[in-house]
Amino acid sequence: MVVPEDLNSMSEQEKIELLGMLAESEEGYSVGGEFYRRLLHDPSPEVRKLAVQAFWDFPEAQYIDPLIEVAEHDQDIEVRARALSILGIFIYEGAIAEELPEAAFLRVRRFLLDTARDASRPLLLRRMAIEALSFDPADDVAELIEWAYNHEDPEVNLSAIFAMGRSQSGRWSEYIVKELHSEDRQRLLEAITAAAEGYVREATPRLRTLALARDKEVRLAAIWALAHAGGPGALEVLEMCAESKDEEVREAAEEALAEYASLRESEGDDTAQDEAGEE
Repeated sequence: MVVPEDLNSMSEQEKIELLGMLAESEEGYSVGGEFYRRLLHDPSPEVRKLAVQAFWDFPEAQYIDPLIEVAEHDQDIEVRARALSILGIFIYEGAIAEELPEAAFLRVRRFLLDTARDASRPLLLRRMAIEALSFDPADDVAELIEWAYNHEDPEVNLSAIFAMGRSQSGRWSEYIVKELHSEDRQRLLEAITAAAEGYVREATPRLRTLALARDKEVRLAAIWALAHAGGPGALEVLEMCAESKDEEVREAAEEALAEYASLRESEGDDTAQDEAGEE
């Protein structure tokens, strides 16, 4: 794929199509972060959002200030929200992977904490800041997740559930399992995702039921979550779903079985046998 040097000669639609193709190909990384940096001040909000999104693959310290600038001052709130969300990769690199210099990590962390705590900011921005912070297991981040979970706005609640899963902390397992029984479909789907992201083993009994739900989206999500949660009976349900007459369910179960096997192998244990023994 040939990337034009003169981006100013391209129309908005051409830029959007180019960024879309780059996002779906290996070329997206090879063009380098500086290419996307050139588009952070493009006249089109949609182009800016797509450019910001690309920085998930470039968690390098020199891009922190440009992204914070967008998160603080872009005229479009959706672009600002996207920048806040993408800053989460720097939290991951600093708190989990420990690949980011401490000073850079703390700069991002302070900015996100300030944004999340600022009551004068739009809730969308505070939500995205909390989601971005959720890789960090620290107590001050947990307090923000708790605040979001108890907030009166249901969209803020959804961000809290998302953050609980991303944090992969056992402190949230009870909350996630509770939400798996929610009658609100959005909360339920978010909880299923959280159970998968958080490898919540306690969620397995409920996920086994949801993997057989009539709601196709719920069922597919629960099938994938079972691969991550593991636990007693997970393998058997996945194998049963892999025999489904529904092609979409069958394919999802086959992918989940491959993921299940890969995860158990990477854990270096004999989980399937352990789970059979627990029943």
